[in-house]
Amino acid sequence: MESGIRNGAGRELHDFRPQAGDQGVILIALLWILVALSVIALSFSREGFVEVAAARNAQSLEDSYFIARAGIAETTYRLVQKRFFSPVRQVELQDAPDPLDLGSVTGRLGAGIYQVDIQDESGKINLNAVTPEQVRALAEATGIPRNDADIIADSIMDWRDADTAHRLNGAEDDYYETLDPPYRAKNGHFDTVEELLLVRGIRTDYFYGYAERDPNGSVVYKYGLSRCFTVYSPSSRNQVNVNFASLPVLQSIPGMTSEAAEMIYNRRLAKPFKNTQEITRDLPVNLATTTRTMLTTDQTGVFTLTASAHSERSKARRVIRTVIRLDRGEKLQYRTLYWNENVPDYEGRKP
Repeated sequence: MESGIRNGAGRELHDFRPQAGDQGVILIALLWILVALSVIALSFSREGFVEVAAARNAQSLEDSYFIARAGIAETTYRLVQKRFFSPVRQVELQDAPDPLDLGSVTGRLGAGIYQVDIQDESGKINLNAVTPEQVRALAEATGIPRNDADIIADSIMDWRDADTAHRLNGAEDDYYETLDPPYRAKNGHFDTVEELLLVRGIRTDYFYGYAERDPNGSVVYKYGLSRCFTVYSPSSRNQVNVNFASLPVLQSIPGMTSEAAEMIYNRRLAKPFKNTQEITRDLPVNLATTTRTMLTTDQTGVFTLTASAHSERSKARRVIRTVIRLDRGEKLQYRTLYWNENVPDYEGRKP
């Protein structure tokens, strides 16, 4: 049988039909093309999914932001009402703990949920009056290693005092001018708690706090120094309000044992103290006179509100912190002293 045919000029034309081997090569090439197209399609699909998820998350964060602001507005209104316009309460409710006194208010706005933690500034340590010993005790209570605590304590004193001589573990201009960018020690009182971030030894996790897992695998939230110090209470006052003090602050009071601090803290979470005499009357604690004089139930009228909020349909949370001073002379009967919308998520959770 001839392998070709002849054209009109008598020349033979070869048969160009693909042989079996050629068909296999073409099939493999087509399969590779299909694989490449599938990878491209999958990539586009994944990118689209990520973009949709990012947009949904951004929308949830935006919703949470306004929910948190609503929580702050609601809590501020209730604080003003409680301080300046004592409501008429039913007799049977007179002994019921007020959420404002317990330090936490929760609520809903549409499909969102908010929680506002309330701290009277009287429950914190004045940064311009704290002693080095109390700084070390507070650092230990918040989980800061002893070596770092020594640096922080001496550096706070150096930042605050008027001279340029640094303590053993402290820092003055000769240290800060080597940093990038360089700056000088203030050698004056702290105007804001955020100034601590400029002080030698203060890391961001020491300042803001952090989340960690305990040996059982549960998440534990550690308080940072930012929630233990204040510059808004009178610097001459060296007392701490037991109804608003965090556990690390109570543990840092000279003469206070960890056991006594935990009993005071747990009791005030359930039932705030009406006066400091109730501490030794209702609890099996023995406090020295010098320790008792550092405790009070008096309020300053300046509150830190930490609002955390999220939507029911999302885990995305937004945290806002503000400091307000209640003042009857103001048009709204309060003044905003501080506002921070960039607070880490875990700072909205109780330790």
